[in-house]
Amino acid sequence: MTLNVLQVSDCHLVVPGAKLIGVDTQDSLEAVLAQAVAEQAPDAVIASGDLAHDPTRDVYSRFLDTIRRYSDSPLMCLPGNHDVLGVMQAAGLPLAPLQLGAWSAVPFDSHEDDKPRALVNAADRAQVAAHLAAAGGEHCLIATHHHMIEVNCPWLDCDMIQNGQELIEWLSECSVRDGASRLRSVVFGHVHQIVDATCGSVPVHGVPSTCFQFLPRSEKFAVDTVSPGYRWLTLADDGGMTTHVRRVDSFPIDVQLNA
Repeated sequence: MTLNVLQVSDCHLVVPGAKLIGVDTQDSLEAVLAQAVAEQAPDAVIASGDLAHDPTRDVYSRFLDTIRRYSDSPLMCLPGNHDVLGVMQAAGLPLAPLQLGAWSAVPFDSHEDDKPRALVNAADRAQVAAHLAAAGGEHCLIATHHHMIEVNCPWLDCDMIQNGQELIEWLSECSVRDGASRLRSVVFGHVHQIVDATCGSVPVHGVPSTCFQFLPRSEKFAVDTVSPGYRWLTLADDGGMTTHVRRVDSFPIDVQLNA
């Protein structure tokens, strides 16, 4: 048996009628969801942060309503650096881990409200350790917002989670059961581009934004011309995972940096 999990990220929803650097982020999110669910019905959805750019309760409620118009599958949301956690909670966004057959999807909070740099403190570690201890799955997938490895974009890498390899090793230890680690992969957002790599021995995957993308290997802030995207994660009962990214080529991006 396999499960198909849809990952979306960095939706950057704004107040109605507004655009972000010329992009209607509500329309781009809906284009992503429409294409994804036309391909297959997701068994779960992971939304890995920066769900709002204007972090108001109404914007978060609209995000949740939008997801639910396309899928009623289990949903796990994470806060990103543009999000405000308390407002997400007030809007009823689901933040708890998911039990997906043989798998547990566990959130790892790397954010600080409305600040770009990753922040992983003792409370964040204690929370994810407790989630991993309670996880019932034979296999664990960690989702976070910030990246744990360099993506060769200096302006982005300055805000990454520090000591990523040490953190991955610690997460692996926290997920040990019957003498073996259950950690199979870490997925993240924030970078607005595709990342497929490893940290130590653990696969790590970054997902495109549902709106505009950052230019890979850019020294300074730069926006790419490629289309919005999303990631499918196919989880097998034996702990195997395959993954691929899809783009919504029917949604052209016309960035206006002065908008």
